[in-house]
Amino acid sequence: MSYEDAKQAYWRQIRRLTMLMTLAVAGSMLLVPLFMPALNSYRFLRFPLGYFLTGTASLIALAALLYAFFNGQQKNDRAYNVTLQF
Repeated sequence: MSYEDAKQAYWRQIRRLTMLMTLAVAGSMLLVPLFMPALNSYRFLRFPLGYFLTGTASLIALAALLYAFFNGQQKNDRAYNVTLQF
């Protein structure tokens, strides 16, 4: 595999990971509020479930997705032997 082929494969993987994470974040941030009125009929820790999921679980999901993105980026960097150069 030439340098240019490796570079293209690396960026293809990075774009795929970025698009996957963007869709996951958009889905988690848009779908939960969409179903919020129906979820508010249930309670969790004495809060309406839609309110709780929008306010708390969305932040936890975002942190988990950022962690997954970081680990995916590190995996790609190791697979293609990419190092930071300042």
